Amino acid sequence: METVTKLDGRRRGIFPSPFQPGDSVVREYQDSNRITFRLLKPAEVPVVKSLRKKGYTILKAPAVSRVAIAEALRAERDAR
Repeated sequence: METVTKLDGRRRGIFPSPFQPGDSVVREYQDSNRITFRLLKPAEVPVVKSLRKKGYTILKAPAVSRVAIAEALRAERDAR
């Protein structure tokens, strides 16, 4: 399904409902007459609690294995 959006004088357009204010999009040029906007979903970020001990702030994060760190680094490098 194709949705046509007309821009106003300040180059602003109204996008369909999957897009919300503040969303990040990637502009992809298909050819000289066609541009596609792809919505980027934010990564799931874990919430970490902080503790105060002896005047220091300590973040209480879940344990992460070396294997998980190595896999994440490899995936990030391969994505480049």
